[in-house]
Amino acid sequence: MSKRIPVGIHTCVTAPAVGCSAREVCPFDDSTLVRIYALHELYKLHQRGLTRGALIDYHTRYKLILLAHSQPEYRELGPFVAAIHEWQSLEAFFNEYRLRLTHLLFNNATRRNHTNVLMHVQGYFRNQLDLHQRQELTSIIDSYRREAQPLLAPLMLIKHYMAEHPNTWLSGQRYFELWPAILDLRGKN
Repeated sequence: MSKRIPVGIHTCVTAPAVGCSAREVCPFDDSTLVRIYALHELYKLHQRGLTRGALIDYHTRYKLILLAHSQPEYRELGPFVAAIHEWQSLEAFFNEYRLRLTHLLFNNATRRNHTNVLMHVQGYFRNQLDLHQRQELTSIIDSYRREAQPLLAPLMLIKHYMAEHPNTWLSGQRYFELWPAILDLRGKN
């Protein structure tokens, strides 16, 4: 049974958590936790002082996460960020970016979109991996797609390849930090 609990000038409804493991701290789903992390980092950036470069760097770090949540909105947000120089007010740009980002992140990341992200990342290793390694990565991504493996399986293999074959852009992606942390928090590893 849920009940209302006053919180400041707002109220929230509490409900018993369904299907939560003992390790879970709260009943939020994975996409909600990603949204919390992403927006918290954006607000910290705002507190440190906005610059165009900092906003572009932030967007760059979150590209794979955004792609996992909504491919169409990801494709719209890129040109919007590329036009940052056209905005006279950086604060106005920040507010509009935050709205668009939040809207995008309200789309739950899907297995299909994660598979697309993983296959996209696989392309970065095209020239570094031998045939056996490429086949292994393809196989584990396909196993994830077919729900035979958890997301953590291809992520850990990719992180292993990232350590062997460093790529600055890939290593800067929050996708490889947030999803493993969230899956570990939720006991899905």
